[in-house]
Order: sequence, then structure tokens, then C-alpha cells
Amino acid sequence: MLRLWMACCWVLLACAGMAAELRVSSLPDAAALRMHTEFYAGATSASDLDTVRASDAVFKPLSERKPDFFAPAHWLRLRVHNDTAQSGQWLLDLGLPDIQRLSVYQVGASGVRQTVALVPESNYTDRPVPRRVLAVPVVLAAGERAELYLHYRVHGDTPLQMHWLTPAQFDDKLAAWNGINGVLIGILLALLGFAVLQYLALRRSAYRYYIAMLVFVILFQLQIEGYTFAWLWPEQGRWNLFAPVVMAAMIHLTHALFSISLFRLGRTVPWLYWSYMGFALVTLAGLGVFLATDEVGPLLLLFLLFTPLPVVAGVIAWRRQLPAAGYYLVGASGLAVFMNLLFSLSVAGVGGFADVSLFVYPKLGYLLEAILFALALGKQISLLHARHEANLKHRLAEAEQLAQAEADKSRALEAAQQQSLQLAAAGHDLSQPLSSIRFALAALRAQAGNEAATQHIDKALNYTEGLLQTLIAEAKTGFAEQGHVILLEDLLVELHTRHQPAAAAKGLFLRYYPSALAVKGSALVLTRILDNLIGNAVRYTERGGVLIGVRRRPGALEIQVIDTGPGFDLALQRQLMQPFEQTGQLAAERLGHGLGLHIVQALCAQSGYTLLIRSTKGRGTTFGVLMPIGEAWT
Repeated sequence: MLRLWMACCWVLLACAGMAAELRVSSLPDAAALRMHTEFYAGATSASDLDTVRASDAVFKPLSERKPDFFAPAHWLRLRVHNDTAQSGQWLLDLGLPDIQRLSVYQVGASGVRQTVALVPESNYTDRPVPRRVLAVPVVLAAGERAELYLHYRVHGDTPLQMHWLTPAQFDDKLAAWNGINGVLIGILLALLGFAVLQYLALRRSAYRYYIAMLVFVILFQLQIEGYTFAWLWPEQGRWNLFAPVVMAAMIHLTHALFSISLFRLGRTVPWLYWSYMGFALVTLAGLGVFLATDEVGPLLLLFLLFTPLPVVAGVIAWRRQLPAAGYYLVGASGLAVFMNLLFSLSVAGVGGFADVSLFVYPKLGYLLEAILFALALGKQISLLHARHEANLKHRLAEAEQLAQAEADKSRALEAAQQQSLQLAAAGHDLSQPLSSIRFALAALRAQAGNEAATQHIDKALNYTEGLLQTLIAEAKTGFAEQGHVILLEDLLVELHTRHQPAAAAKGLFLRYYPSALAVKGSALVLTRILDNLIGNAVRYTERGGVLIGVRRRPGALEIQVIDTGPGFDLALQRQLMQPFEQTGQLAAERLGHGLGLHIVQALCAQSGYTLLIRSTKGRGTTFGVLMPIGEAWT
């Protein structure tokens, strides 16, 4: 009796440890299906069905399973019971578009039967159910009980998203998701078309990288839904397993290039630029390792480490008030939430996240990012257009100012011409009384016989008439350089004779050093220059005198007028060069008009001469007229 009681207890305990049978008539939902599913907690290297079935005690509820990214494969067990009066076929929807390895065994009253055998090299047509999502067919007779054993391996230990469906329900589910996927892909294609048009119009590198990122996002969306295996490469089973990881890596790389180009990180934030470049290089290396070894762990870790970079870039750009930073930051943050938080929680099977399809989060994350990045580009382009319009308005304003300046210049030239004509007219009028004075002078010479005085007056009148004739000629044709030879000795004698009386009247000496040099130019212009300089020197000098001489300079000659007058601060030089400007400090300035130095400066500039001024306040001034040597000889 004791032995019988112990055997009953063992059977009860064994039955209590086993998951209850799944009754197919109730068509359980995903949560109920997980409750009836067990995982093998024994040696992960077990690959033989007999070994796994030998110890039922190592099967535990699926809710206790923890992710194991390095396990070679996993075992699941599901007990099912066709509690209906008819035989039927059901589909165990795995919720994945592809899988590395999958072996499914159905153990029933008739023995063990393998219903699925997929390996990395399997083609699309090798699937037991030719659909874009993997499904396992289960055929049960009326009242039949069976055990399903699934031996599988998947990248990243992604959990199976299993559903128990009839074939009709399975097709309806795929049709509904086809509609949703069509809308999502349509939005992405519309964004792609917008980006291509903008790139063709603007040729900005940011659009080029955005286009590349969108292409890989669209391919990734098609891949994780199983469309690419069914449509593009149905006979490339191994590549189909590599494709999602390769596409995800390319999305991250083009994302990095887009961020660098959008904010010009190489110039604005160099350390962030080099962080992106370092990530790109390491990602390429990790991609090579994955393609060679099929180890996806390093790449997944890199993708996780990449998450802060776009968020940091968005925060820095936003704080620096860079264009489009707000949209970029929201898009990068949304991708981090959907991909790295919600997707990770779903993969880990935490809470209610396991009830949602794994691939909803990447879809929403990439879609949100693509839309916001498009808004960021649009915002940046609108700012560029606004800046372009502002520059255009600025240029139009400058053009208007230039036109106004040209108009003012034309009016000024007309006024100057009018003044020249008025001056010429005045000179013409003055020539009449000068002629009368000349006739009177002839009479004076005949009566008084003072030949020296009359010769001096005659020379003064000749100079005055010549000056007036020059003014009239300049008014007609403008300034024209003369090409006559001027003997400097004769010029100095004439200047000395003309200004000696004024100097003697003030008790000043006026001397000149004889010179055997000659120059080629306008005698009248040079006389006007020196007359103004000597006249100013005599006018403003109270003690001492004025010295006139010629000095040789390297490549030039300099005619100097040196006085012992009051001198002036060279800081006033620019002021004294202006017309009608005086120092206001000397009594003798009342006898002048403030035009002398201005006339001298203008005549020197017209003749190609250089006016030199050296002055010390209280110790006199030296004025020099520097003429190129090519115009002077002995």
C-alpha cells in the first residue's frame, strides 16, 4: 500500500510539473499559447530529439526563460489536443520572416514525424508554407494528442512570436499587415522621391546621405517582413540571413554620414565628428567579422553604443541654435526609444511588450526618424532660401546705393564743369582790365622812364594772364600734361624775383640755390605749385626766412621750400589738405583762404609728382615736390 501511495504521488507531481495540453478548439491567443509552451533547460548543445525527450524534468515554462545570445540552438515543446470531432490542419505562426535553423517534430500515437527541416542554405521554396512569414503546419486527427518539438536558432536570440491559427486566419493576418506595410513603405517612398528632387535641385551632400539612408531603411523594412526573400532573392537562403544585419549596419553608417553633413560636425564639433568616424570604421570591421563568422553579437553591441551619438549631436546642435536641430533631436530620440528601449524590452520579453510584434518598433522608429529628418532638411532649406533672399535684397540695396552714388557723381561732375565754366568766364572777364593795365603801364614807362619797376610789373601781368589762359584751357579740355623743357635756374630766379618784395617787407630773407638741372613738364603747373608753397612760407614766417633749392634723390629730384616759420603738428596735415581748411591758430591765416595746400596737392597728383611735408612745431616746415628722374636731366 505504501508503495502504491508513493507511485500515485509521483504521477501527480509529474503531471503538475507538465504544462497543460493546448486545446485547439479554443483557438488560443498568443498569451495562452506561451503559457502552454515549455523550453528545454538542459544542456544547450543537445541536438538529438531522443536526448531531449529522455528527461521531461528539464522542460520549464517559457515564462522562466532568459535570453541566451550565445546558445547554439533552443528547444521548445508544445502539447496539443484536437478536442474536436473532426480532423483538421492548423498553422503555428512563428512571427519571424526567416530563421537560421529550424527542425520541427510531431510526436503522436503514430510515432515521430519531422515536419520542417530548414538550414541556412534553404531556399524560399523549401518552406513548408510558402508565405513571407514562417509557419509550421500541424495536422491532427479527431481527438488526437501530440507533442510538438521545435529545435531552432535565430540571430540575437530573438524570441518566437507564436500564434495558433487556421490557414484562413493566417492569410487574413498577412493581408492586413500587407496593407499596413504598404502605407508605411509608401510614406518612405514619398520621402525618398522628395529627397531625390531636392538633391537634384540643390546638390547638397546631406540629401545624398539621407537618400542612401532611406534606401536602406526601405530595404530593411521589406526584409524584416519577408518580402525580399519572396521577391528578390528566393534562392539565396544564406544571404537572406545576412541581409537584415547588413542593412541595419548600412543604416547606421549612412545615418552617421547624414549627421556629419547636416551639422558640418567637422567644423562645428570636431570631437563628435571623430566619434562618428570612429564608429563608422569599427562598424565596418564588425560587419566583416559577422560575414566571416556569422557572429552578430559585436555588431549588436556597436548598434547599442551608437544610440547616444545622434541624441548628443541633436542636443549640441540645439544648444548652439543650429538650423533644424529641433527636428533632428526629436527624430533621433524617437529612434532611440523605439529601437533601443521598446525593441529591447520586447526581445527580452519584459511585461506586455512581448505581446506586441517585434518588428512594429523598428518600423515606427525608422518611420518617425525619416519624417523628422525630412522636416529637418526642409527647415534647413527654408532657412537657406530665407538667407538667399536676404542676400539678394542686400545686393539689390547695394545696387541701388551704387546707382545713387553714380547719379551723385554725375551731378557732382556737372557741378564741377559748371564751376570750371564760371571760372573760365571770370578769367575771361579779368583779362579785360589786365589789358587796360598793360596799356596804362606802357604809358607809365614812356612818362617815368622807370624801366626796372615796369619790367617787374610786366612779368607779374604776364604770369597772371598765363594763369588765366590755363584755367580757360583746362575748362575746355581738362588737364593735359605739357611736354616742354623747364630750366630750373630760370624758374628759381623768376620765383625769387616775384616773392622777394613780400619777404623784404616782413624783414625776411628769401634765397635760392642755383641749379643746372632741367625738367620736362608744364612750366605753368610747376610755377603754380611753387608759388603757393613760397607764398605760404612767406605769409606764415615771422622771423628768419625762406630757402628754395633742388636736391637729388634716388631715382628722382626734389624741389624744396624750407621756412623758419611756426611749423605745425603733422596730425593736422590731412585737415590742411582739405579746401578752405586752416589751423585757426595763426593771425596770418586771415589773409588767406585755406586753398593753397589743396591746390598744390591736386596739381601734384595730376602731374605725377609727390608732395612731401616735414614739419616740427616751432621749428619750421619743409615742403618738397618729388619728381621722377625719368623727367629730369642735367
